[in-house]
Amino acid sequence: MIRIAPFGKLSGVDAPGLRIRDHFRGSPENADTPVFGLGPMRVLADTQIAPQTGFPMHGHRDFEIVTYVCEGMIAHEDTTGAKGILRMGDVQAMTTGSGVMHSESNPGDDPTRVYQMWFHAEKPGLTPDYTDLIAPPAAPPGNFTIYASGAAHIDGLIKIRQDAAVMGASLQRGESILRDLAPGRMAYVLAVDGPLAVNDFGIPQRGGAEIRDEGSIRIAASETPSRVLLIDVAEEYTAPAA
Repeated sequence: MIRIAPFGKLSGVDAPGLRIRDHFRGSPENADTPVFGLGPMRVLADTQIAPQTGFPMHGHRDFEIVTYVCEGMIAHEDTTGAKGILRMGDVQAMTTGSGVMHSESNPGDDPTRVYQMWFHAEKPGLTPDYTDLIAPPAAPPGNFTIYASGAAHIDGLIKIRQDAAVMGASLQRGESILRDLAPGRMAYVLAVDGPLAVNDFGIPQRGGAEIRDEGSIRIAASETPSRVLLIDVAEEYTAPAA
């Protein structure tokens, strides 16, 4: 089963300097809808941040949060003393664990756009931590770079504490990637900045595709170049007890 989610049909929130569109947003009021989540992933947001604006200090706990910078730059600072700047193509993984306060802002003169993915942590109360992956290596043709993973069968450049993996690649026009999904796995594909096709289903620019019960998927850039992100998660998932 492949469910296409066009960007133009995503719901979200507009605020001064911010435009958030959700592929997923798990909360009690939408627990019975397709947007509740995918396995342990409870949030997948496409967020635009205007220059010199952003999110002031706010708190999280017991989530593994992965951020991918689509364009622009984002500055990060948290109460562990960690801080840094991420630019286009960079990735960050943060363990919020027992609780952390952090801020995210766009210090540049151009708009910033990021994808942010929240996964329930494998257990509550982990020690907060974060890792910046600056200029991750490009994948060989026909493959993904595995940015972050906690899946036993998938090795990633960053370790996260959940049975999930986040990977990406850049496809030129006419190129494709064939990816097998292990039994009991499902995936979500994002067309970062151009249209893609997955098993001949078209994904509009900035849209997504939810993949279930497919042994393998072929992702192709048939019209224009585009980056692609793929999130691989376990189908059977039980949230840990608090």
